[in-house]
Amino acid sequence: MLPGMIVFALGLVTLVSPLTAAVLAAAPVRHAGVASGVNNAVARASSLLAVAALPAVVGLSGDDYLHPSTMTVGYHAALLWCAGLLAAGGLISWVGLG
Repeated sequence: MLPGMIVFALGLVTLVSPLTAAVLAAAPVRHAGVASGVNNAVARASSLLAVAALPAVVGLSGDDYLHPSTMTVGYHAALLWCAGLLAAGGLISWVGLG
């Protein structure tokens, strides 16, 4: 569990901090509150979308949630998707915000 959490934390550090800094730096000072609110709203919406979409992406539906072996396969696939998306987001931030 710990290695996965460390990789997840590193992915968040490489993505969230630079993105937040770029969003707030791009907005005029008088709109800093609005920029922060929009940034937080988009982050929350994307989290909800990930929770709603990942099961469908990895093929979980209906009675699949009742079978531990199917859930394990789906969970592993979802983690790989998350790792890939975090890595892609980190690279995009590094290149796009540099």
